Amino acid sequence: MIERSREAEAFLAAMDKTAPEAVSACDGWTTHEIAAHVAGIAVEVIRHLEPYLQGHPVPQTRNFEEREAPLQMIQHPALLNRLDAEEERMRRLVGDVLDREPDAVIPWTGRRMAVAKFIPHLRNEHALHRWDIAGDDEISRQLLGDMDLVDHSVGELGRILLVAGRAHDPDPDSEFHVRLRANGQPDLRVIVENGSATLAWASDEADEPWVDIDAGARQLFIWGRRPDHRGRLRSHLAQSGLARLQTLLSGY
Repeated sequence: MIERSREAEAFLAAMDKTAPEAVSACDGWTTHEIAAHVAGIAVEVIRHLEPYLQGHPVPQTRNFEEREAPLQMIQHPALLNRLDAEEERMRRLVGDVLDREPDAVIPWTGRRMAVAKFIPHLRNEHALHRWDIAGDDEISRQLLGDMDLVDHSVGELGRILLVAGRAHDPDPDSEFHVRLRANGQPDLRVIVENGSATLAWASDEADEPWVDIDAGARQLFIWGRRPDHRGRLRSHLAQSGLARLQTLLSGY
């Protein structure tokens, strides 16, 4: 079976120490809602992989509200036990699928998803939502600064992470090219051109406007979060450019 990730271990430990009614950094959610959300992802992955392993049709992916509503009704201690168990069960099923078919791809949220990508996907969820309840501590900085996580975000969600912000773009018809520059990692470009927006790794060292940002803060920033500690982002943009960047990266 695939081993539990350090992100999952840290997330579960933080959940155990945080009051269920504590308001998180994820708008509208307490610790309890975050637990239901992350448990719901694992439950939904299981709901897809079990029939796939049996050769049956994979069901349509349920939306967040549908999958999380019954979990939110569970008392918090029982929900944490459920979260732990479902995460373990999900890893076991992912491992079973990959042992049989390393390149397996299944339908997921209206697109096709490589089964191997579910593990980094959950690692991202665990690291981000741990920050939502624990904030900018050293563990968050280490987990969120992992190149594997931001690379998964860019590769799988490079366009999706900009959809909500694009709806409020103050200059939607104007092209935009800005680099998020983290020491020791490639530049990450925020691009608006030809009517579409995306995130992409820079392939050159072209002279473009940029923001200096540490690796952990960059992962938070592209997911619409804002680090607690000031000074982790340093702008080399005009004020209008910074405002537009913050709007484009305002949340998934």
